[in-house]
Amino acid sequence: MNDLNLRVAAIKLCAHPKRFAELRDALVPVPHKWQRSSHSFVQQFATASSSAEQVMVIRNCFHARHEQEAEQEARRLAVEQFLASVLFASPLKHSVRNQLIKLFSDQSLAKQLGHPQHTKPQLLAALREALRELAATVAAAEPEPPLSHDQVNDVFVSANACLQNFPYGREALGHELSSFLPLLSIALERYWRDISNGPLALSPTRLNELYLFVQNVLRFHVGVLSEWGDQLPSDAPLQPVQLLAEQVARHRDTPWDVRSIAGLVIAKNARFFDRLAAYLDESSRVLPIECLPIQAAALNVLLPEDYQRFGSQAAEIVDRLLDHTAHEGSLNNVLVYMAKHFHAYSKSLGLPVPHLCPGYERILHALQRFALANICSATDSVRHMCGGIFTQILQHGQASGHVALFQAVYARFEDGSDSLNAGCVALEKLVSVRGAREAIGHCPSLFGRVFPEHLGVDDAVDALFKAMMVASRKEQSFEDWRHQWLELLLEATQDPTKRLSAIEALITQAVKEEPRALRHIWLQNDTALPFSTTLTAILSARNAESNELRQCLLGAHSQRLREALVGQDDHLRLLTLRFVSAAARPSEPLSLEERDIIGHYLQHNINNPSAHIRQLGFGHMLKVMRRLELCLAEHRKRPTATGAEQMDYLRALMALLADNLFHSANYGRRWLSLRLLQSCALMCSRLDMPMKDILTASQAARVEACLWDSYEHNKLVAAQLLVQLQPRTRIQPERVLELLQSLRPPDSLTGAYLLQVHCQAEQVETPLAVQLPPGVRYQPRIYAALQWLLQPLREALALASTNLAEAAKLSPMYGLLLASRHLIELLALKELAREPLWRRYVQDLVAVCMAISEVVLPVVSSVAPEGYLPETSDQETDQQVANVLRRRLDADALRQIQTTPQMVLLCAWRSIKEVSNILGGLVERSPLEQEEQQQQQQQQQQDAGAYLLSGSQLTAIGDHFLLLLAEIKHRGAFEQAYVGFSMLCRRFWHSDAAALNHLPAAWVNEALDMIQGEPQEEEPQAEQSPSRLCPTRRSAGIPYMLQALVCSELKLGTHNTLHRCMLRLLKVCETSQTGAARCHALNIMRALFRSSELADLVGEFVARGIVCTLNGLLASDWAEQNSASLLLATLVVRVFGVERPRDDAGELHIRNRMTGRIFFTRYPELYNYFSRGLAQAALGPRTLHGAQKIHLQSMLMLLSRLYPSSMEGAESTLKLSHFVPDLLQISLCADVLTREKAAAVLGNFVDDQDAFGRLKCILVQMMALHGRLNVPSSAQEAAPMLCHNRIHGQERLLLELYRRLRWSRPNLIRMMLRTLPKVTLDLLGRSVFLFNGMLELLVAILEDVAQGQLEESLIVELRQVYAVSPGRIYDVCRRERLSPKIFQVFGLHLHRLECGAGAAMKHIVEDLCGTEPPPMEIEELKGELLLYVALQDLPPLHPDLVNAGDVKVLSFSSDIVRYHRALTPDQRQELARGIASSPSVHACLRRMYAWGQQGPPHCWSLQLAGRIGILQLLLPLNPIIDLERLLELGLENNAAHVHFGLVLAIKRLMDRQAELPQPIWVLLLEYAQILSYATQPVYLRHKAIGLCERIGTEIGRQLFLGDVEILGRYARLVLLLLVDDDEGLRNDAAVMAEQMLREGVHPQPQPQPQPQPQPKKILANVVFKEFLRHFIASLEKYGSDSGFLLRLFNIIVEPFLLMAQEAPTQEHGALAEDGGDVDLFDKQGCNLYCETLMVIREVADGFTAAFEQDSALLASIEEVLRARVVWSRSEWD
Repeated sequence: MNDLNLRVAAIKLCAHPKRFAELRDALVPVPHKWQRSSHSFVQQFATASSSAEQVMVIRNCFHARHEQEAEQEARRLAVEQFLASVLFASPLKHSVRNQLIKLFSDQSLAKQLGHPQHTKPQLLAALREALRELAATVAAAEPEPPLSHDQVNDVFVSANACLQNFPYGREALGHELSSFLPLLSIALERYWRDISNGPLALSPTRLNELYLFVQNVLRFHVGVLSEWGDQLPSDAPLQPVQLLAEQVARHRDTPWDVRSIAGLVIAKNARFFDRLAAYLDESSRVLPIECLPIQAAALNVLLPEDYQRFGSQAAEIVDRLLDHTAHEGSLNNVLVYMAKHFHAYSKSLGLPVPHLCPGYERILHALQRFALANICSATDSVRHMCGGIFTQILQHGQASGHVALFQAVYARFEDGSDSLNAGCVALEKLVSVRGAREAIGHCPSLFGRVFPEHLGVDDAVDALFKAMMVASRKEQSFEDWRHQWLELLLEATQDPTKRLSAIEALITQAVKEEPRALRHIWLQNDTALPFSTTLTAILSARNAESNELRQCLLGAHSQRLREALVGQDDHLRLLTLRFVSAAARPSEPLSLEERDIIGHYLQHNINNPSAHIRQLGFGHMLKVMRRLELCLAEHRKRPTATGAEQMDYLRALMALLADNLFHSANYGRRWLSLRLLQSCALMCSRLDMPMKDILTASQAARVEACLWDSYEHNKLVAAQLLVQLQPRTRIQPERVLELLQSLRPPDSLTGAYLLQVHCQAEQVETPLAVQLPPGVRYQPRIYAALQWLLQPLREALALASTNLAEAAKLSPMYGLLLASRHLIELLALKELAREPLWRRYVQDLVAVCMAISEVVLPVVSSVAPEGYLPETSDQETDQQVANVLRRRLDADALRQIQTTPQMVLLCAWRSIKEVSNILGGLVERSPLEQEEQQQQQQQQQQDAGAYLLSGSQLTAIGDHFLLLLAEIKHRGAFEQAYVGFSMLCRRFWHSDAAALNHLPAAWVNEALDMIQGEPQEEEPQAEQSPSRLCPTRRSAGIPYMLQALVCSELKLGTHNTLHRCMLRLLKVCETSQTGAARCHALNIMRALFRSSELADLVGEFVARGIVCTLNGLLASDWAEQNSASLLLATLVVRVFGVERPRDDAGELHIRNRMTGRIFFTRYPELYNYFSRGLAQAALGPRTLHGAQKIHLQSMLMLLSRLYPSSMEGAESTLKLSHFVPDLLQISLCADVLTREKAAAVLGNFVDDQDAFGRLKCILVQMMALHGRLNVPSSAQEAAPMLCHNRIHGQERLLLELYRRLRWSRPNLIRMMLRTLPKVTLDLLGRSVFLFNGMLELLVAILEDVAQGQLEESLIVELRQVYAVSPGRIYDVCRRERLSPKIFQVFGLHLHRLECGAGAAMKHIVEDLCGTEPPPMEIEELKGELLLYVALQDLPPLHPDLVNAGDVKVLSFSSDIVRYHRALTPDQRQELARGIASSPSVHACLRRMYAWGQQGPPHCWSLQLAGRIGILQLLLPLNPIIDLERLLELGLENNAAHVHFGLVLAIKRLMDRQAELPQPIWVLLLEYAQILSYATQPVYLRHKAIGLCERIGTEIGRQLFLGDVEILGRYARLVLLLLVDDDEGLRNDAAVMAEQMLREGVHPQPQPQPQPQPQPKKILANVVFKEFLRHFIASLEKYGSDSGFLLRLFNIIVEPFLLMAQEAPTQEHGALAEDGGDVDLFDKQGCNLYCETLMVIREVADGFTAAFEQDSALLASIEEVLRARVVWSRSEWD
């Protein structure tokens, strides 16, 4: 019964793990009978403080003996009776109950030593006595106090547990059935009376609990009859239970699980009272759906021997149940119930059921039909259950020899009765039972159609193929198996329409099943099989043959491996690297071929910008490093020639990696090079090989240059490498100090790492200018550096104390603090405590940090930190303002610049950051005074332990952090204070010193009191507490304070602080009268709910948090509403997950939604809240004020994320359909948005049957409205009053209900189309808003209608609506400020459905392109429609001119897209031809184009102007603008929306011209380069590729003419495209360039037409070098003209030179001499991929290699590079 409930059961068990843990660990109360007992064991049990102690008491008293025999017997009797009472008083799964079950067992009695103290009869007697007492509590006429429903349920649950793994309890219960059977009807009657009592008005969750209680009683009844049914007397009091069970089973609101167990009770009673025949006879008849549980239960009570007599009736019952399923199949819960029931029943049909009994085969066939009909159901549970049913039926048929079952499956597969997916799933299960040979013989379509067409396309076909292939290997010889299966797979790899990954997965399985298949795959023709398939097959087989083939591939076919490594297929490149890195033995040396291929991979893939591909490649390279390390380890033990080769390769590899760290290397290249170098360094350290002997000084300098990297983790790796690479550092302390005192934070970070390297180096070239005092033994160089930093830090502090603004500009402190923190992190602080000088330094540092924090605190704690500027007497107001973060200026230049608030804030918050990190790190890692004193006392030592921080310092630091988090307003500052405070809290929570360990808890209480406290008269200080809390900025640092205190406790394994905080915060929100307190509580809860560390622990507070949030939205204070809305957004993310992209229709992703069953299983309290809230809104006033609207819409927003489960109503009454009546009333309220949301939620909650009924009811109301509005009335009578809100709500309901049903009920939809047009016309004169709403409904219906589907009479009715004058509609909409667009959309669909030719085009010509200028909305509709049709269907367009991505970029409205989708292909072609040739359309477009050129205020729609411009250029309008004029327009205009149309028009005109005129070449190349800029959108840069491709077809003529401008601009354009930031664009450019190179080899056409080979898809950086080489080689005729070549070189590298000049220098802290602007973060540049210096060097090397004899040219190129490019020394060398 619980097979379908696994998911929700897991949710129930895991939703609130702490709650269940507390339930199991709670103390078991002493039974009422024993509460006044004087026995010592009772008193011990009552005084136990934990469940573990109670278990110990139970064990001791059970095994204890007494000296006197008489007292021993009395004590034994009391112990046994007490333990039995405690057992039944304990909750299920409780440790006490588990222990007692073990004691009351044969195993426990067998372990007794000596004379047995307890015997089985004695224990059974005690259990029987306890059971009688348990039953007496329910049977008593007047219990004192009376038992509640919950207590009665506990009695039956505890008694029912005797039947589960408790033999003694089962036997005792069997003897005491007479005490319990009479109670069944009593308990059921009590429960059912309250359930049926309407006036009692139980809450939904309480009602659900009562249903669960009923289920427990009925389950107890079934368990008793199943266990002792044949032993009970015939007069057992079970008849009253029968009557109540019938009511439960027929009650439709009862959950299906309860109804099912009630039906089983009726079936069991029928057998018990010898009424089985009559019961089966009645169940085999046609009964209403309410009797389904009673009817289905008849099958469950049949025994194998009953089928000889009742087999035919059983078959009839199965048929009746299938009839119910067919009629009620739209109800998911019915289908789920039947699938679950048949699944359980199918298991009982095996042996020893007589196979030849009447009706048996009929039952099997019926169940098989049911399973096949639903084996691919959209409902997971139904699909899985039907799969199980089908498998069971096949097994029964196999055992009984019913071959017709299998023949039916084969026949259904062949005739296509089922879908392909269902047929494949069924056949797969059949193959698992019967084998593959029979299926192949009976289903010729498998190899005739299914596998050839769908293999590698459909997952079900792939699964079937795999199952049959594996099964056939056991039935066929290898040759037959290879010919039938393997050949088919190899053929499928040639089909481009199939997924190669799926085919290769099947080939992998084939090789694993039969290793001999590998040889056959290897022998295939190289061109007949994808290379990735060969690699996959070799990697799949781990045997000697695969190793042999691997070596053969590495040797004879290494070129194929090289080509694979430079292809655009990421999977193939990684697969090739995996193939090379893998080896039969982990210690196998790297061969020459492997080393060359790995180098080839690094050369062309090391700069890959994809993080995913980079990580996977790094993982494969680590395998290479592992092999290399094992070989070198062996070599160092026993030197060999192979080991020497491996050592040489290591040197070459590290040199290659270091050389890749050049100045402009992109992030991917630097990341992978540094990580691999770090792995090499670790390997060298493990092998005891010094790295300084491997890399040269210039290569080490490149690693040093990475200290100027924009990413801190790259700086960190570089610093770690430099310590091993440079035994003698050349770092200059003066340069370091300049960097540390720079205003630019990246400079400070670079200076900190430089100083770190300086301190860790073995030798220094320039020591620090500080005198090292004697007595420093531990890390003297770091001590000197820290003292060297402390002096300027004190000077900066002194300046900041007097003039903070001047100090922030001239001497910022955060760089010095940062360097100090980096050096302190290198130290073992326990060693510092042993030296007085180190302790004195730490005290000085703490004092300086506290003073700095005090100085800068006024800035970050001000109301507006971003604009805070301290008042200074010497502040000049006429000084210039400069962006100092983009310039490196010396002190003199800085003094001439005006101090800005941004400078002050930067200095303040970064100083707070470093102070917090320093103090937090010191507390976390230092020896503390209290801990040392406690350790001294424990060890009884006389000498005091050494410590760094005293108790007073710790108190001051803790108070300081609390002050920062309470008063700081700047987000960056209090976030960093949170980091430091978290360190402090972690140390205190883990401290053994009580004084420290209690501080976090005290701080929590203090913070909560400060939040919760209210002003009191007798405590005036209470009024001062809330003033420290920031009322704005989301409570600023207070949430972070509590989050640090809570999260830092988790490492202890406890979370008591979390629960204490959440409970108090929730209490504040629920009971506090102070709005500020509630606001702070909401903000703090938001931080706790957002914390990823608390993700699972805050689940139990989500329900109350949502309630508090929704109630907070009703507050009158805006701040509280804002906090509540932010918390609501956080809770939505916590419950439904991070927001994923929505679909094209705007619907939520399925991962951001949840079934109502799961949601309310997790949070049942919310069901009552939503139920009350919606009911109150439904009964309340129709006009809602602002807070009420927000509150109601928030509830609707949460409900909109829920959808009905297929198990809706199966085990719970908390159904979404319960909300539908209230939602129906809310959808008629006065607020428009609320109406729309309520209607959308209602449409989601109803099922098809309910939707049909409600839609029909609303339609009747609409018909009545039409009649009421058209009743003839006299002039004296007033027009009938209309409730506009109600009518609009009904329109929205009709729309949502129609979207639910669509055309599943054609007659009803036709009735809507016959009625709604009349109502639409009636509403026009009364409300255009309602008129538009009705048109929106009609459009939604017509969008699903195909031409010819509607009768002419319906078209006539619809035509009357469109017969209204458009001018009238436009005027009314203009007055009401509404859009008339829906009216014309309706007209478009109406004319689409008319049968006459040209109706749709006639509508466009006459209604949309008329002479009278329509409103702006209609103009936008017209322009959008014409452009969409032109882009999609216009015949003259070049096939490559427009693609689907271009159409998506233009963001067409969904109305136009759906209209175009509804058109037939003939209508689309008709529209396209009409638009291209219609004079009216062209005249309209000219008018709109001229109007659009006027600009604002005449044309205020920039989007419309752009679309009209595109149309003007696409359509053959007169006069046609020539190509040169288009290029001039493109160069003049920078708007992207204009460029799109220009590119289309330019390409169109270029395609029409056989040869491009010479005057337009420069314009064309200049415009293409504008499109290729990194700042342009990607789709425009793709258009540049198209232009470049067209230009490339005629570049040969330009090479002959020798126009240097054209040649240079062309080469520059190609190079820019090949180094673009977008990977897809680079790949397309590479294909284009490779195609041009290939065609350049054979420019003349062949005499005979030859098939053109497919262009190779090679990486862009490979094509880059090839293109450059071929292009420079084609300039051979100009080799004597140095000026021509130099000018060409300058044109090509010009954009790259500009980018290189903008890059910051990497010299050792050098300041920019020219004061030019530099990028603060180069990672934020437009093109993150382009490596400018590498491009320049490649071009220069190309010219040098081609014209090495021209010394003047080479000297000029070198001069250009030296003058215009910033090179590091190592790079230039």
